[in-house]
Amino acid sequence: MKGKIALSVFVPALLALSVSPASSAGVTAAADGGVTAKGEGEQFVKLARNVGCWYRADEPERLTVGSRTLWGTVQITRCTPRPPDKCHVTAAIANPIYNVKHKDDGWKSCKKKTLKVGYTCQDLVTKHQYMTVGSIAMVCKGHTQSHVFPSKKVTQFCA
Repeated sequence: MKGKIALSVFVPALLALSVSPASSAGVTAAADGGVTAKGEGEQFVKLARNVGCWYRADEPERLTVGSRTLWGTVQITRCTPRPPDKCHVTAAIANPIYNVKHKDDGWKSCKKKTLKVGYTCQDLVTKHQYMTVGSIAMVCKGHTQSHVFPSKKVTQFCA
């Protein structure tokens, strides 16, 4: 009897450990959905078998020298031949503590797209760290998958 109780407690715990990832970067979750890191900051969200999109967040930058506006972009670079039914993309420019500017694209069809958000600096005297933070949510036949992903931090003259 003791052997059966110990085994019935041990097996579910072992299964839970084998399914849950140690970290979210560079792993694929369960068989039907997950996030996989790719090269050059590109990641892939798999919603179901052969259904998903590749996406990335680019570091905030200025388009011209001396400009007061930092631009951050979040891109869906491509989707599988059979794309998810709907996608929801957001982009934000953030410092390490909070978002300073946010843009929401809403629920639309999943396809290659770029969402750009701009933040106008009040002061070009002090340096601060900024990053672009994006989120993507997808729906396909009632199944959902979402992921929040940041770019690398950059130090810019901006306040």
